[in-house]
Order: sequence, then structure tokens, then C-alpha cells
Amino acid sequence: MPLSLYKQKRSFHKTPEPTGGNPINDELRFVIQKHAASRLHYDFRLEMRGVLKSWAVPKGPSLNPADKRLAMMVEDHPYDYKNFEGIIPEGNYGAGTVIVWDEGTYTPLEVAGTKAEQEKQLLKQLKAGSIKIKMTGTKLKGEFALVKIKSKEDNAWLLIKHKDRYTKETDVTQKNKSVVSGKTLEKVASSSTNIYGKKDAREKTSPSNKSATLKSKAATATKSAGKKTEHKAGVKKPFLKNVQPMLATLVDEPFDEPGWQYEIKWDGYRALAYVSKGKVSLLSRNNKSFDEKFYPIYEELKSWKVDAVVDGEVVVLNKDGLANFGALQNWRSEADGELAFYIFDILWLNGLSLMEEPLAMRRSILKDALPFSDNIRLSENFDTSAAEFLTTAAAMNMEGIMAKKADSVYTPGARSRAWLKIKAQKRHEVVIGGYTVNDGSAKHFSSLLVGVHENGGLRYIGKIGTGFSDKLQKEILAKMKALQVKKPPFSTVPDVEKPSRFRPNPPKAAVVWLNPKLVCEVSYAELTEDGVMRHPSFEGLREDKKASEVVQERAAPV
Repeated sequence: MPLSLYKQKRSFHKTPEPTGGNPINDELRFVIQKHAASRLHYDFRLEMRGVLKSWAVPKGPSLNPADKRLAMMVEDHPYDYKNFEGIIPEGNYGAGTVIVWDEGTYTPLEVAGTKAEQEKQLLKQLKAGSIKIKMTGTKLKGEFALVKIKSKEDNAWLLIKHKDRYTKETDVTQKNKSVVSGKTLEKVASSSTNIYGKKDAREKTSPSNKSATLKSKAATATKSAGKKTEHKAGVKKPFLKNVQPMLATLVDEPFDEPGWQYEIKWDGYRALAYVSKGKVSLLSRNNKSFDEKFYPIYEELKSWKVDAVVDGEVVVLNKDGLANFGALQNWRSEADGELAFYIFDILWLNGLSLMEEPLAMRRSILKDALPFSDNIRLSENFDTSAAEFLTTAAAMNMEGIMAKKADSVYTPGARSRAWLKIKAQKRHEVVIGGYTVNDGSAKHFSSLLVGVHENGGLRYIGKIGTGFSDKLQKEILAKMKALQVKKPPFSTVPDVEKPSRFRPNPPKAAVVWLNPKLVCEVSYAELTEDGVMRHPSFEGLREDKKASEVVQERAAPV
């Protein structure tokens, strides 16, 4: 079914629905949209050859192979429809509220190869009336089949779950929130704008309506944060400058509690972006400029049509879409990895300071106000159990997760209990106070001697001897040579040749002491009783933190 049928049914000056769009990656995408039209149903959409092949599923998908759900094939939808969430105004085809109930990637069961080869096979299956796929989504995972019913009308199919490890008898449609916005249909319907900032076509864009929109958002966010009174949206204030980012408190375990939101803890450099009248500054948490280092993000921020101050994390993503901290420090161009700026908060927008507004409202405004893209992305909230989320993060080798109170205000420079970080791995920032060179070693250096600030001095916390490539060692050594000093910076001088049960006969080592200015990230197995790291491994230098800020971080009890 060509897109001409889709366009014939819609008046795009009256509806916010997309008109086109082209795929931008080499994976096939799917989306399932929950649609409260004249009758509630679920729209099941599979990307094929640049459009979304679509089926309306009245009862929604099931994870139980015993359930054979009727799926009526409808007209093809444009690729960009996979992102659509909002309100189709009354009087238009399909009028009602839409949320992105689930999304992800999929592949044909029996065919690997390139995306084009997979699509060729899928189109054959579509023509034959039997599509077998494997889905990787948030709510739907595993094998599914779409089978055409030959005895019924031409567009009648069945959606069936194959028996596999994702099979469940529980009703998956009870999970009723959007995987994009975290909102239910009712919450989206109560708002006058959708999360992509497109207004209901019936709404006039006068200043009074704009004010009413912000107040509506404030009321919705305040209600979700547990308050009963309407909260005014923003306070008129001059453009913000040199804001110290709000910090999170490390806690010892995950928890599930009403009124909290959960996000990924990105493994990158914290950054605040200041955009005003086309002028842009991208600054680290210690106000160091990232404008040149991360130039693609800087250049894209210059194209924004809004004035804003936003908080986020700059990361480099590997081929699996996971943050690679080691690649970030040496990033020079796209050849070094995919650069992305994940934004999770907005502090100021078009003359209004939002720092005193509840987080839930700031997040709602953030989603509406900014033009997200491949380089600049929204850091999503996740509707899941915190323990399950942390387990998944650990399995994917992520650093951990964040928990934030939905009603929390933004407190610059403060380490708050309203924002909590829960680590999936043992990681720590440390200060480099020296390095060793072992007799007969061909390496640039053998290990780094590191510590943390404590009681006015630098306490030795371990010796890092792994995690370096030859190229990385050379780059670190060049930075360290400018910092050489004669006296050790540590409160207690470490005995670097001390035997242990792991190295009973350590080689003789020459020690070079350093002015403790360089900060690095290290992973480790555990801390000994005297506070020294066991099996530490170098993860990367941190250019976004001052050495004076690095202290022993101990997890507080939840």
C-alpha cells in the first residue's frame, strides 16, 4: 500500500501527524502505538523499504502463544510515524490520542545479512502471507509471527507469539505507559501539546495560549510529583552563566518507590550547554570549554532556534550503542566513535528560569522545547523496576542507573539526596600522584600511583597497572612529564615494591612523583581493609573534574 493512501486520508494543516521521513541506520525498526480512537486498539508497525507496514490489533499483542490476536492490515505509514505521540484532533481520520507503547529493532527469523537482504526476504514473506520475526523491544521480545487468514477479508491477519524464553501468561498490555515519555494515554490527552512540541491544530498560538500551555504542564507535572496546587511555570530571570551542576549521592542498592524517576547513568563527561541568540558555550562541570573538543555538538547547538541552558552528558557510543568512556577521552572525529550529547534537564528557557520547578515539569518542557537529533538526544526515563533496571545495566556493562525525585528542584553545586546514583560496577575517580617504571620494562611506565583527598592530604589508594594501550601510555606520559616533582604528594608514602600474595617477588621499580593535578577513572574488584583497591584497571582520564574535588565516595544506605 503506497503512502498516497495515507496522505489521501489526512489533512496535514489540521493534524500533527508526520508526512514522510527516511531511515537513518542499518537496523530494521518496529513501533507499537496505543491508539485511543473511536475504539481503543494497538497499531503494530514494521519498517520495510522506508515505510512502516501497519496492522491494527484490537486487543493488543500478547506474550502467550495460546493467544492468536486479530491484526487488520491498514495503509502504509511514513517512517517518521514511529516517533509520533500526541493528539489527532477531532474531525480528522483516526482522531484520538496516541502513545508509543513499545519500540525497538527486529529481524526476520531465517535470514541474516544486510538490511537490504533482510527487507527482500520480509517482502517475500509479506506477499506469501506469513511473516516470522524476532523482536527486541522494551515490552516485546523474542519470536513472533504474522499469519494471513485466507478465509476472511483480504486484510485479516493473526499476530502470534512463538514459544521461547520470553513467553508469559501475564497480560503485557497492563503495562500502559509510553516507552518514550513515560505517560499514559490519559496524561497525554490532558495536555494541550504532545511531546514533540506540535500543537493541537485547533489551538491558536497567541501569548495567552502559550502561558496557558505552560500552566497546564505545570499542573500536570505537579500532580504527578504528589502536589495538589498549580505551580507557576518559570520565573523571569536573566540568562544563566557558569552554573555548577547539581550532583547525585551514591547509594548502596536499588529501590522502588512512588514519586521517583529512573534513568541511565551515562559513562561520559558531564556538560552544560548555554545557547543564547545563536551564541553557544558547551562547558564541563568545572567550566572548561568543550566547544572545540566536541565540535559537532557545538555546531549543532548553534542552529537551535530557542535560547536555553540544558544539563547532560557527552558520550561516545560503540557499535552496540553503549557509552565507551575510554574512547571519549581521545575522540577527534566520527572515525573514533559516534558522539552524542544526552540531555536530561533544562534550567532556563527563553527568559524563564526553571530551576525551582519540579523535575517532572522540567522534563515535560524539555521534551517539548528542544530539537533532538542523532548528535543531541533526550536521556529517557524508564518505566521498570529499579532492581531489574540495574541488573540489565550490569549485564550490558553500563556504569549504573540514576534515581531522581519527580518533585525535586534543581540545586546548583549541591550533592543532593533527591538525586541518587546506583552503580552496577565498582568505579571511582582518583588523582594521579606518581608513576613507576620497572627494571627491564619496555613500557612507557609500569603503573600509576593514585589517591583521593582526605583530611587535608592525598591518601594513597592503589597502583594501576592494566587498562592501557601503548598509544594511551604515550599520551598519558606526555601529560605527566610536565608535572614531575621531587617530593611525594601522598600523606603516607606508598611502598611500591612491597610483596603481596599476588606478586611475592615484585620487580625493582623507579618512582617518579607528580604534582597531583591529573584525574582518572578506575574500575576495581573491591577495597581491602586498609582502603586500597584490588585489581584496579584504568578506564580513562577525566578532563571534566578538578583534582581537588576527588574524595573517597562511600555509598550511603537507601
